Amino acid sequence: MVRIPGENADDALSRTTDDFSRPSDVERLVSDIDLSPYLDRADDPVEAPLPDPVPVSTATPPLLALRDLVTDPRFTDLFARALREADPDFRELFPRDASGVLGEFVRAMSWALETVENARGDEAEVAQVVEFARHLGADHRKLELSTRHHQRFGEALTSTLRHLAGPGWDDRLSTTLGTVYRVLTTALREGAAAGHGPARVGATVVEVLRPTRDVVVVRLISDVMVDYHPGQHLSVLTPYTPGVWRRFSPAMPANPAGQIEFHVRDVPGGALSGSLVRGVGVGDRWVLARPLGLLEVDRTEPVRDVLMIAGGTGIAPLRCLLMDMMRHGANPRVHLFYGARHPGDLYDLPTLVDLAATAPWLTIQPVSEEDTDPWWAGARQELPRTLHRRQTGTLVDVVTGWGSWADRQVLLAGSPEMLRATVRGMVAVGTPRENISFDRP
Repeated sequence: MVRIPGENADDALSRTTDDFSRPSDVERLVSDIDLSPYLDRADDPVEAPLPDPVPVSTATPPLLALRDLVTDPRFTDLFARALREADPDFRELFPRDASGVLGEFVRAMSWALETVENARGDEAEVAQVVEFARHLGADHRKLELSTRHHQRFGEALTSTLRHLAGPGWDDRLSTTLGTVYRVLTTALREGAAAGHGPARVGATVVEVLRPTRDVVVVRLISDVMVDYHPGQHLSVLTPYTPGVWRRFSPAMPANPAGQIEFHVRDVPGGALSGSLVRGVGVGDRWVLARPLGLLEVDRTEPVRDVLMIAGGTGIAPLRCLLMDMMRHGANPRVHLFYGARHPGDLYDLPTLVDLAATAPWLTIQPVSEEDTDPWWAGARQELPRTLHRRQTGTLVDVVTGWGSWADRQVLLAGSPEMLRATVRGMVAVGTPRENISFDRP
């Protein structure tokens, strides 16, 4: 026992006892390491029979029985463990907490099983599922999955569902799952094979701006040009949260120099945004993948004027569309409502004002829910003057206060909550729902 100078024997003994009962740094490190691939599978709890397996009735159609197994609350945890053991690559492809990704898989798989069952042999209904899988395969091209990956994924899925079903698992479920999985993986491969260009493109962070305490503007240069349409979003993989892909909308059109700009807000509880906003730095390497979505200005005759509504970092795809419109000699009139919680959160207003200075067809209306910035926000840039003075209120209240906008094509971008509230509010005042377009990256 080592005694600290100045302490008595009783204190030293007490400290030693406390230290002995407290886990050491080595013990904490070891407890964080997943050793399951190196342990005897016979001792793995995944292989132990469940005390309460999912009841499977022979009267239930096999597709619906598989759906009930997939949607069981225990499925995601069991499946995550099965995947980790099925192939070492899955540990890199999936984030450490795979519940979010596998939750999306559960929703997609249950929809596919229900749709095929309810189709009752209708080829058009079944084709919807196959086409969905092809689109998914095009997106999954970024993962560079091999035939081995599909095989091991299927084996892990089968073993997990068999484990959940317990004695209820039979040949009809096994055969049905095999057929469904074969059809879906074939469509996934077809979708991936139809892609053009590189599946993944590297990009280097060259500049980082922090206009507010919870927003970061990241400028990158990609190794090769990423060709996307204004208003689309890209799948992005960063080093801050391994295995987590997120969809970010570029704030500027694609160009031969490979320059790209993303706006990211720190979302409380987000799997990536917090670590990205706090940790991004010049020189970091990102991976960019296939552009998705389509938010565009309709130029078909007769051309209608445009209403754009952006909440927070939702300004990025709409600003990208505006910059692209600057390339045209003639444009429809655009009325842009740009909103945020506090006035200082309207961080992109200076850029928008610069655009409007050379675009007589563009009108900008700033909106903030509060009149002043909170004391804890710190120093912020002075906002430029705009033709229309800033209005106070929620975006939906301010926008609908001007009327129904029924003659406009309406483009929205922002958080899911903002999109829901704005669509609901605009439809309530008479905006035709078919006139409203939005994309949720």
